[in-house]
Amino acid sequence: MSITLTLDGELTVFTAEALKQRLLSALSGDAELLVDASAVAEVDGAGVQLLLAAQKAAAELGGGLTLQSATPPLIEALTLTDLLGEFRLTAPTHTQEHA
Repeated sequence: MSITLTLDGELTVFTAEALKQRLLSALSGDAELLVDASAVAEVDGAGVQLLLAAQKAAAELGGGLTLQSATPPLIEALTLTDLLGEFRLTAPTHTQEHA
């Protein structure tokens, strides 16, 4: 089973706390969390930390986290922090559940 959560706009220090609550509440047991990042426009260190924390929380529950349709700003932030290889990246699919 997978759950899709759409993120848009900023993944920055200004939005991290609210997004943390959305990400953590979307985690469900051993389900795979697909994070639709196709509309992410800006990412800073807090956004990268947020994604790492969500990935860790998903793994602790027996699930996983996949970044779907990551935008150039997100790819650049993960590359600059040498963390791109830490995430599963996929293209969008047409059969998704929305959280």
